[in-house]
Amino acid sequence: MLSEKTSAAHPPHAYARELIRPTRGRRLKWQTEKLAYRAFEVLLGAVPLPWIARLGRLAGALAHGLLGKRRRVVERNLRIAFAGERNAAERAALAREVFRRSGANLLCSLGTAAKDGRGLAASITVRDEQIFWEAQARGKGVVAVLAHMGNWEALAQWIPRLLPPEVKVANIYRPLNNPLLDQRVLAKRKRDGMVMFSKDDNPLAMAAFVRAGGALSILSDQRAGKIGELAPLFGRNASVTPLPAILARRTGAALIGVSLRTIAPGRWELGFHASDATEPTTGHVMELLERVMRVSPEDVFWMQDRWKVDRGRPHRPPGKLPRGACPPAAKRRRALLWPDAAGRLPVAPAAVPDDVAPETAPRAAGEDAEAFLSRVDAAADLPLDYVVAAAPDAELRRACRKLGLGLVAEGAK
Repeated sequence: MLSEKTSAAHPPHAYARELIRPTRGRRLKWQTEKLAYRAFEVLLGAVPLPWIARLGRLAGALAHGLLGKRRRVVERNLRIAFAGERNAAERAALAREVFRRSGANLLCSLGTAAKDGRGLAASITVRDEQIFWEAQARGKGVVAVLAHMGNWEALAQWIPRLLPPEVKVANIYRPLNNPLLDQRVLAKRKRDGMVMFSKDDNPLAMAAFVRAGGALSILSDQRAGKIGELAPLFGRNASVTPLPAILARRTGAALIGVSLRTIAPGRWELGFHASDATEPTTGHVMELLERVMRVSPEDVFWMQDRWKVDRGRPHRPPGKLPRGACPPAAKRRRALLWPDAAGRLPVAPAAVPDDVAPETAPRAAGEDAEAFLSRVDAAADLPLDYVVAAAPDAELRRACRKLGLGLVAEGAK
């Protein structure tokens, strides 16, 4: 997918030129990737989905052991999401199952694409379908909130088949780096009856689609960075997309949630969830999204660093404050105050939003910075987020970098 950041060797303007006038080497790379993808699809298309799911689970279990950095991201996400609900052993077991399900859902998505809808009816069970029909009957369109969850290809193929032809369904996607694969995906979605909006398309076109009675699904669980809005998700403030709430308010569309959970190898349950928000805000959307994700946390793709800490400015996370007061966060961020050589504790910079709980802890004689920070981190359900220091030295900087902690100096803005 198109990345929000490009490497120094490929600045945005150079990358755009390569897409318009690709070199021979890039064209060859695209063709090779397309052929490899097609071959993999054909291979998976000949295998029953339950077998593919079992193979994917094995691959996911292997990835859990090999991908240490990604495993730590998943474990941190689960630690924040389920702090106070699940103990360390339960979260570790959940992390292992997340990797297995992610492997199974990824391979099954490729296998489902290759099968082109064949046998899909036997793989999908629908629950609470009336919620969608009640939302559609209001006559102002539907905005559906989704998470990266379950066999997303089965979801993309099944939803248009579930609805009559007069009800148009759309999705928002990020274009692939490889335009040949991108064209293939778009052509397939159109054959399935899905309208596709690029993430760079004008939101006014999306609003017009919804006003015409369409159902627009929006993946809402990804980190939104600077363009996002701050709202609690699982009790912790995060930068999230404001688009579902904006579209629902401006069009009067009904807001619903959609989940997809595994009920057996190669079988999933598609569920609809009603929203009780009279005037949807981004906070209301996140409450609905959390309900969707809680249907089956094992099926959620937790691989992205959802509550990522900005190491340079950890006290000021990316994202815009909502109008009025930022909703209170039940799970406050943890900041450790690091004393200077004279033992004086620094004054923590003002945090925006004000959801930080500064703390101190005694350091044992001879305990190095990394061991000390690891011990402080493990002393509570929620992870340690950043350190405030009056004069951070090289040892502290190395320890924070290794542990993925933010570090901010006293007096920072």
